[in-house]
Amino acid sequence: MISRRSSLYVGFGGCVPLSSVEAKFDRLKKLQDSIYAGACLDLFKLRRDLESVADYLLLPDELVEATVHCFDDVLSKVKNPYNNYGLLLAVCLIASSRASGNRMPVKLAEVVDAFRMRGYRFSLRVLAKTLSSASNILPIKKFTRCEDYVGRVIERLKVSPYISVRIRVAGISEEEFFEQLYEHSKELLSRLPPSKRSGKNPFLLAASAVFETSAQITSNRGTGNIITKSEFSKYVGIAEYTLRSHLTGLYRATPVKAVITGR
Repeated sequence: MISRRSSLYVGFGGCVPLSSVEAKFDRLKKLQDSIYAGACLDLFKLRRDLESVADYLLLPDELVEATVHCFDDVLSKVKNPYNNYGLLLAVCLIASSRASGNRMPVKLAEVVDAFRMRGYRFSLRVLAKTLSSASNILPIKKFTRCEDYVGRVIERLKVSPYISVRIRVAGISEEEFFEQLYEHSKELLSRLPPSKRSGKNPFLLAASAVFETSAQITSNRGTGNIITKSEFSKYVGIAEYTLRSHLTGLYRATPVKAVITGR
C-alpha cells in the first residue's frame, strides 16, 4: 500500500527523487485514492464490502442478493452515474431495503457509518441528496411512518441470546412473544396523535414503543421484565436517556393497557 505521507518523497540519503519518479508516485497515489473513493469498479471488493456492511447492520443475506441485483441492473442502464461505485452501492442497498417493506428498513446515518468503516468517503448529506435525485434510475420508496421501523427494532432484539433466554425463563414462546410485540407496537404507534409524532425521529419512536409494549406484555402475564432500559438501549442502539424521555412524555401518557390484552 502506498503511504500518504509526503516525507516519502525524500529518498535514501536525503536526496529528492527525480521528477519522473515523483510523477509516478503521484499517479499511483491518485489511483489508490480513487479505489478508496469508489471510483474504480472492483466487483469482488464491492461484494465483499457489501457483505461486511450487511453484517454490521444485521441485515439478512437476501437483502445482500437483492442489492447486488439492483446494482447490476443500474449498471446495465447507465455507467457509474455518480462517479462513485461505493455511493451507488449504498443507494442500491437503501432502495432494496425499502422495497422489502417494513421488514428490513435501515437508516441513512447507519449506512454512511457502515460504508465509512469500509473506507468509503461520502457524507450523510451527499447520500440524502443522491437518493432524492435517484428516481430516474431506480424507484426509491420513502419511509415516512415510525411504524415502518418496528420490524427493524425487533430484528435487533431477536439476535440477542440473552433476550431469548429471558423470554423462555418467563414461560413465553419466542415466536408468540415477538408476534405480539410486532402487532401491538404498531398499534400503539398508530394511536399517537400527529402532534406527538411531529419533529421526532421515527426510529426512536418505534424503539420506545417496542420497549413499552414488551413491558406491558410481561405485566399482563404477571412475569418480570424481560429486558431493562439500559440493556434494550444497548441492543437497539439508542441512548437510554432518549428512551426514558419518550416513555415518560409519550407512551406512559397514553392508555397503553387498552391496546394489549392479557392471555
